[in-house]
Amino acid sequence: MSGLATLVIPRPRADRPPLRANVLHIMQQANTTLAPLFPYMHPGAMVPAASLFIGGPGRDYGQFYHHNSVDEIIIAFVAQGATLATGQVYNGGRVHGVNSFLKDQTKAGSFALFTVTQRQLEHGQAQPEAISLLCSECRKPLFKGEWDGATPVDAREIDHPFAGSAQLPGILREFNEDPALRTCSACGHVNDPFPIDIWGWDHYASQSAIMALAKLELAAAASPKEAQ
Repeated sequence: MSGLATLVIPRPRADRPPLRANVLHIMQQANTTLAPLFPYMHPGAMVPAASLFIGGPGRDYGQFYHHNSVDEIIIAFVAQGATLATGQVYNGGRVHGVNSFLKDQTKAGSFALFTVTQRQLEHGQAQPEAISLLCSECRKPLFKGEWDGATPVDAREIDHPFAGSAQLPGILREFNEDPALRTCSACGHVNDPFPIDIWGWDHYASQSAIMALAKLELAAAASPKEAQ
């Protein structure tokens, strides 16, 4: 139509080739409940992450609220005994509750496998995110930790781990180790520590740090050594 600009999707950059991933295979090997499918973390990137929760005796993932400055699209690939239905698609709110999505976390054989996709904001824009907890006794606000999910130009996961997983262990460890932060100012109840381990975030964060170091070690090993 005359007067309308032609919209053209540019070809991908040579250093950002299109990739594909099998979500079942990724989560078979993942060390966290929220694992990015692809390495691209640059500003403007679409960042899909796979998520898996499994029910079992004594299992308890707890619950928190995620505050995000960008939309999150959730696709339930397959679920059994979950509040999500296989094939369900929805847009998560900018503030939304996060738990295992299982009807009974202690039931063996129940699980929920889905993806959460967000688009990184463009370069130069802050991308504030936060996690908050409510008192388990009176449901009043108890704790809130914040981070910036913005990434630098050409960011890749090896150097800039997915913030939605990597930032949370440190934030929640502070909460867990300080009884004052776990004490509700409204009712005085001392809340239990948050079950960080079962989410796998700490494994993702620590292994990401080691892999970033490994990358540097490989680069150093490949560099010509100075003559002795």
